[in-house]
Amino acid sequence: MKSILSPSIRIGVVQNPFSTMNRKRYGVEHAAAEDTNIVVEQAQETTDIAQILQSFRKNNVGIVVIDGGDGTVREVLSQCPNVFGSDLPFFCILPSGKTNVCAHDIGTAKYKREAFNRLLAVRKNGITQDHIRRRAVLGIRWEDGFYPPVQGMLIGFGGFREATNLAQSHVHSKGFNHNLAVVVTIFSFFYDAVFGSDNSSVRAGDEMAVRFDDDEVKVNQRFGLILTTLKSFVLGVWPFWGEASRKIKWLDVDAPPPHLLRAAIAVLTRRPKPWLQKAGYRSGSANSIFIETHKPFIIDGETFEPGPNGRLRIDSKLHVDFISP
Repeated sequence: MKSILSPSIRIGVVQNPFSTMNRKRYGVEHAAAEDTNIVVEQAQETTDIAQILQSFRKNNVGIVVIDGGDGTVREVLSQCPNVFGSDLPFFCILPSGKTNVCAHDIGTAKYKREAFNRLLAVRKNGITQDHIRRRAVLGIRWEDGFYPPVQGMLIGFGGFREATNLAQSHVHSKGFNHNLAVVVTIFSFFYDAVFGSDNSSVRAGDEMAVRFDDDEVKVNQRFGLILTTLKSFVLGVWPFWGEASRKIKWLDVDAPPPHLLRAAIAVLTRRPKPWLQKAGYRSGSANSIFIETHKPFIIDGETFEPGPNGRLRIDSKLHVDFISP
């Protein structure tokens, strides 16, 4: 197959020095030291990323390598449209964070720290269309302008927020990362959710107003709401089913969730049952979503506040090309 990028295409690496793997002082500098078409920049602060990307644009960088976790991916994608406009570069993700959900979906997580060397090899031999993974991106906009627009890949409300907080406070802090952290978090979260009372904060859920595309707005207590434009999760977990032709896949669960253990087993084994819909477990796809909430939520592993009026507009207009070497 014909190469779609020049072997001399310039590579710019945005490195998060505080990501889990990068704290061990093993980075890409060694591989990049002898190649003048590679530049490595460390983002000491989130605010550094825009300036780094601007320097990449001025130096005709065609591949932006994101050396960090899901939060670093989110911050780079959020800044790129402002810097590059519609002429976006290609991207490659090095799995340097705790879970690296996006890298797992794209395919670079399986290579771990060899991903960068593999990228250099395919650049030399010819990057073809077979190496490209195109993904839609979730564009999140606060209606009241409380926060600048964010471009992300995975958003979660209610129980998803509680599970993420559990992972950060009790799982990662004990040294569990990657697949093992996912297993421990899922087990711990569902144990509390299944055996807790309906009045517990997890089972009681969040009151939210949600509209998928042009459907009616539905206001009720929700145990959890998950949105993504990815095509796979870690360990093969995929809690979505039903109509899937649109870009954003969603899972919407009422609170308190009945028969949660049975539902979790059915969903996690990818065997959804007809009774799930009637019991308040729904899944499908959409191109745009309106949400009103007054509780914090998660975008790619980080907590965000909903703002004073709590109204969020989410679309899937931006598309980016990732390289899986």
